[in-house]
Amino acid sequence: MEWLPTTKLILTAILGSFAAIFQSAGGYAPGIGFFVSAMTTLPICLATIVSVRYGFLSYFVTILLLLFIQPSELLIFPFTTGVLGLALGVSLYKLKTRFMVVVWAGATLMMGILTILFIFRFPVLGPGIGTSFHFPLLLLVTIFCFLYAWIAAEACWFALKRLAHTLPDRVIKSVSDQKELNHLKDGLGKKETIKGGK
Repeated sequence: MEWLPTTKLILTAILGSFAAIFQSAGGYAPGIGFFVSAMTTLPICLATIVSVRYGFLSYFVTILLLLFIQPSELLIFPFTTGVLGLALGVSLYKLKTRFMVVVWAGATLMMGILTILFIFRFPVLGPGIGTSFHFPLLLLVTIFCFLYAWIAAEACWFALKRLAHTLPDRVIKSVSDQKELNHLKDGLGKKETIKGGK
């Protein structure tokens, strides 16, 4: 499926904005906001499926928006929901089986969480979870990451199935219309060149 560059850019901006809003919900509405912030993965994943390049662009757009909207989420997003969205988008684009998608996404999320816990010393899993390295904590993070990645992957698959019935037809139509318009312009340009030559 082909996409117009303008369509990609607009979609990237919209998805990045949604991701920033979802991610900042935890700071504005504690409790239910944490469930809303879990939806941040979906916009980044969709942008990455459209194009890996635009997925990374949406990822960085979200980081810049969080800098102004909710700076406290700047450390959490890049290493958790953001990087999970990128991993899911790339794996759904490249890998063939659900198992491999979940394994790749879960491993990426685990590396991000371990980075926050043991390098930045930030209790991303809650104040009750320490930041000192020990095996029970590593096991807990591993189970959490792969379970979270599996749920996020299922949500992304569901969203893609719903979008597949509406978005492609419109996009393909817009691409074909644009090609037809470009062909018409080329034809008119050649006619004007011939007239000018005469």
